[in-house]
Amino acid sequence: MEKFAEIKPLKIFILLTVGFFIFYSVQISFWTSRADVLTFASRSSADTPILKYAYLNYKSLLGALVLPNYHLGHTIVLWVVYHLMPDRLVSSVWPAGLVSAFSGAFIVGLTFLIWVKLGISKYRSLIISVFTGLIPSIWFHNTFGEIYALQLVSILSFLYFFLSKKYILATIAFLFACLVSPLSGLSFSLILLADWKKEIFIKAFFVGFAALVLYTLIFIAIGSDVLKIFDQLQNEYAGRSFLYRLFILILFLLLNFNFFILFFIKGWKQAQSETKTLFQKLQLALVPQLFLLFLGSTFFIELGSFQIPLFWGLAFPVGLALSNVKLYSPKVILPLLGSIILTIVLWQIPDRIMAIDRHDAGEWLKANRYTKIKVIGDWYSSIAVLLERNNWNFKILSDDYFDRSYPSDSDFLATGEDSLIVVCSKKPKLRKLVSKLPIEGFKLNIYNPAKRLKSGKTEKVYENDSVILYKWKKYHPLISKNQI
Repeated sequence: MEKFAEIKPLKIFILLTVGFFIFYSVQISFWTSRADVLTFASRSSADTPILKYAYLNYKSLLGALVLPNYHLGHTIVLWVVYHLMPDRLVSSVWPAGLVSAFSGAFIVGLTFLIWVKLGISKYRSLIISVFTGLIPSIWFHNTFGEIYALQLVSILSFLYFFLSKKYILATIAFLFACLVSPLSGLSFSLILLADWKKEIFIKAFFVGFAALVLYTLIFIAIGSDVLKIFDQLQNEYAGRSFLYRLFILILFLLLNFNFFILFFIKGWKQAQSETKTLFQKLQLALVPQLFLLFLGSTFFIELGSFQIPLFWGLAFPVGLALSNVKLYSPKVILPLLGSIILTIVLWQIPDRIMAIDRHDAGEWLKANRYTKIKVIGDWYSSIAVLLERNNWNFKILSDDYFDRSYPSDSDFLATGEDSLIVVCSKKPKLRKLVSKLPIEGFKLNIYNPAKRLKSGKTEKVYENDSVILYKWKKYHPLISKNQI
């Protein structure tokens, strides 16, 4: 331990960052089941970054609200990275995953530097940072190309620079974090980890104010009204009971701290006695994330925007508890193995299975020459199916897709098409199991267009474990149903 104390923090930071970058990078897949990631990746092949809207244009949404691009920072980073990649990697999520892996590695390294700067010993800071990198949600998001790893590393960069009294760099980092996601603004509370002095709070005010002004000017300059994202709030809480929100919150905590839950409880008590002031500051700083995660909103929270900063903070007490035991003892090794297996089984394997199934569905459409028919259906599967069918052509994606998870007759008629491919997701087994709980919010809506539609003839043309494809053909006034 004494020899470890002599190692310079920068050297430990470099070893942690490089080690976790390799660890995350080897797990990056060429496929993913996440529609957001696929859309971000395919948009990056455009000649210039798409800054006006977040995902799809007005035509694809059948007149629904077009969200502004509130992930501007992520869009530009991905656009640059994809244009630096070889052609064979452009039609994949691998470059997007590389951005996440790079961000995730720095999350681990910065976590170490931050806790050292806040007075925690280098050994304890090392254990906290390593555990942070292995928390299932953080680990998963560091490998598959979503915005959340880039968002968290930007937030932690802001915190590190602020603690280091480099206020200009702190302003730039916080501005970029908000450009990656405006919900980063609610992580500004992490400055409460700094000394509670009048001059510190004044400087924090000017850092936050300067970032807000610059953020506003950037969105005015590109002509985008980012405040339109809040128009979604009116639909966010429907069907979400108190029990549902409480269950989800507890489930998130159990899934992420799983076999380490006893260390979490023990570490909480230890932090209250050994680092009481710092731990109280941390708890207060995490209140916004905990509260909004509890609300159960799916859009406003965007899950990862609050899960990851919250779990980052909650890694602190676990790391403290682990630093007091021999890491090679069975009571550490066995929970670690269990957590790794759980992460692979519940996070990585299902995502890869769904990705391959959706890839196969797109390939089937291509092989059977269904390349000219436009697609309607749920966001999660349709994006993957269309991209695979059309060789990652984003123009085809934006022109040939209508975003309706449970389309009605009026939706089909509004497309103006005589025939469409309907894409339906099949729920994972775990989701089906949970949906049997007598709690409002878990119920599954089984959608079968063949039973619900009267405007045309619908037949199932393809099915695998994750996707069902239907072909819909419109009834015309002069043609009887029997003639179609």
